[in-house]
Amino acid sequence: MNVEHRHLHSISYLRFLGRLLFLLLGQIVLSMFFLPLSSLAQGQATILVTVHNEAGQPISQVAAHLERNGADVRVTAANDKGEFVFHGIAAGEYKLKVSKEGFEPLTQSVSLDSTATTTEIEFTMIPKIERVETVEVQASASVETEQTSSAETNLKPREVRSLPYRPATVTDTLPLVPGVVRGSDGEIKIEGTGEQRSALVVNSADVTDPTTGRFGISVPIDSVESISVYKTPFLAEYGHFTSGVVSVETRRGGEKWHFELNDPLPGFRILSWHLRGLREATPRVNFGGPLLKNRLYFFEGFEYALHKTPVRTLTFPYNETKSESENSFSQIDYVISANHFLTGTYHLAPQHINFVNLGFFNQQPVTPNFKASSNVFALADHLAFGGTLLTSTVSVQSFNAKTGAQGTATMVLAPGGDQGNYYLTRQQDASRLEWLEALFHSIPTHSGTHNLKFGTTVTRTDNSGNLAARSVIIQDSAGHLLKRIDFTVGRPFQRTDVESDVYAQDHWTVLPNLAFDFGVRMESQDLSHTLRLAPRVGVAWQPFKKGSTVVRGGYGIYYDRVPLSVFSFGSYPEQIITLYGPTGNIIGGPQHYLNLIETVAGKRFFFVRASTHPGNFAPYSTAWQIEAEHVFSPKVRMRLNYLVNDGGGIPVINPQLVRGKNALVLSGDGQSHYRQLEITAEVTPRKNQKIFLSYVRSHAQGDLNDFSRFLGDFPSPVVQPNQFTALSSDLPNRFLGWGVFPLPWRMQVAPLVEYHTGFSYAPVDAARNYAGEPYSDRFRYPSFFSADARASKDVKINEKYTLRFSLSIINLTNHFNALDVYSNTGDPRYGTFIGNYKPKLGGDFDVLF
Repeated sequence: MNVEHRHLHSISYLRFLGRLLFLLLGQIVLSMFFLPLSSLAQGQATILVTVHNEAGQPISQVAAHLERNGADVRVTAANDKGEFVFHGIAAGEYKLKVSKEGFEPLTQSVSLDSTATTTEIEFTMIPKIERVETVEVQASASVETEQTSSAETNLKPREVRSLPYRPATVTDTLPLVPGVVRGSDGEIKIEGTGEQRSALVVNSADVTDPTTGRFGISVPIDSVESISVYKTPFLAEYGHFTSGVVSVETRRGGEKWHFELNDPLPGFRILSWHLRGLREATPRVNFGGPLLKNRLYFFEGFEYALHKTPVRTLTFPYNETKSESENSFSQIDYVISANHFLTGTYHLAPQHINFVNLGFFNQQPVTPNFKASSNVFALADHLAFGGTLLTSTVSVQSFNAKTGAQGTATMVLAPGGDQGNYYLTRQQDASRLEWLEALFHSIPTHSGTHNLKFGTTVTRTDNSGNLAARSVIIQDSAGHLLKRIDFTVGRPFQRTDVESDVYAQDHWTVLPNLAFDFGVRMESQDLSHTLRLAPRVGVAWQPFKKGSTVVRGGYGIYYDRVPLSVFSFGSYPEQIITLYGPTGNIIGGPQHYLNLIETVAGKRFFFVRASTHPGNFAPYSTAWQIEAEHVFSPKVRMRLNYLVNDGGGIPVINPQLVRGKNALVLSGDGQSHYRQLEITAEVTPRKNQKIFLSYVRSHAQGDLNDFSRFLGDFPSPVVQPNQFTALSSDLPNRFLGWGVFPLPWRMQVAPLVEYHTGFSYAPVDAARNYAGEPYSDRFRYPSFFSADARASKDVKINEKYTLRFSLSIINLTNHFNALDVYSNTGDPRYGTFIGNYKPKLGGDFDVLF
């Protein structure tokens, strides 16, 4: 067996290295092909830019990004004279962005026609405390809305950090996006589905957990430059998702060293006017600056988080979940030349949680503990030559997770609340090695400008671990035994997977007011034995001359990678179920349920080719959307959007009879449907002031036995027959409003208001079978409403130090937002809602220097 395993590993490594070599040769051929094109292209222009302050003095080392359709065409930095030049730029529409630490970033639209030779642009950069102005730009006027079919929602860290609940990581900010909610289980839901069906990319590298597909601890918000959330991008460069994409760009160090200390003092727990230890501690520090002037830059964001989260339906001291984590993100940027720079990042995030999912029906002894750590290192090389930008990225990642219990007592499930100890212990280790190549080139033609992008990705992932499970007993409210679930001994597992992707896309600007996106992506995954083709098309049209309105639409096909936990299912402990009658007599069983991974046979989705092999799954979705965006003025922007997303091929688990034997069958025939109508408005009445308002009408349906319920970090021991119905994240109505308002005397207030239909729940009987249609509109929590606010004031101590004092209040109106419900029909209190977080007042302060 050892010889065989070594042989298989050798084959896997050789296959992986072979694909790397093949893709490297492909990139060389592409580069050789496009280099002569860049020199032969006609109608290319030069952009000459100067940057100075209000006194007319040049500003050096200003970072400059020339973008087209959201992608960098050129990246450079200003010299000591405050100048930089972009040569060989093709005709078309561009955005030129300049930024430097201590100054307000500026963005200018640039329009170049086929007769352009040299375009001169002049920027006046103003310190952040002053009003921002730009000097005349000697280029033709540009539209005020982006001509791209894939619109995204952007979150600015500077704004969201001011909100009442002080988001600490990228994941914490996502519920501020229309169509993204934090479910009743605490997990982020995008388009009604969990994290395992969405993608999280940081500087283009995938950072999701290879085992479960979930996000884990994401990058600290202080280390982030921008957050973009795409619900249906029609660009082929995005893959490995069926619901949405969260794209993060991180922050580089500036020309001067900057330090910031946030929330340095802990919060204390005070009960009955007595001090009872710490409630929380969330200090954050970030600093950055030049290690070598004009060459080498460093930035570090670090946070420590200790939270003792109380559950209001339980009594102290047995009502708290304790979580402790560290989150460090380091970045180094090395500028080799004006057209060539390197970026290296390292993300370290260990965490430890005691009493996970604590609640009235799931008290401390029966809750699991969780310990995890992730390490992500990435190195990216950006090289611009002619009209081409080549980006090469290598990412090395490791993920470790351990689930444990409070003891070894038998877990007892009863209508009035569970008892005993959690039934499962689990150890998992995973890793990812990923190499990405992306090449961008713009070609002007008589029929318009083509912005081409080609890319390849090769990824190797590994997963190993083991699970052990103890017996679970189900009782009625009188303590009578109804069901017993025993488990066989699980086997250690080890899985290795290799994925290869290649894509090509073209943003074709046919007319100044009309553009198309065409693209195709091909993905393969070794363990699933599948090859998948994903064509996409989009259009952006500006119907009016002023360009203040853009109509977008598109259609795309998307695929999820299958997480490695799916392929390890056969090694998990198997269930042995015994049923009991009223007198304790056995009325069914013991029945042994095998863990089987199905082979998908027969007719499949048209664009999928697969070998006949267990686990040959290819989760997919087909999505289309239509959107209209209008800019009423520089201060008011509105968007109306309708989205349809239909998924299929999703791995689900279902009890079945297979060839006369009972089995839990992991199949690839799950489905999902999502519909969303969104109305969003952004208002910026004046500088540093913003109002964001959105209303979302949505409906989410799908199979309940999604693999993540049973193969995630905290699997459920009870597997009911699968049903297709509304999902727990189905929210027919949601209104969200938040904003940032500067006040006199260096003060600021940031309100946050949210209303949504109550989450639905699934009633069960005493034996834990569904009672009625789960998650239907009949079974919903009361409507949720919360009005929160945070006010802050800056006190300048001297030229170097500033103190920021803040006061926050949560649930200002004391609205009853139920925390739990008696959902077991075997309990006499069935249907009663309990728990509510009363208004909470808190204070903190930051040190800026």
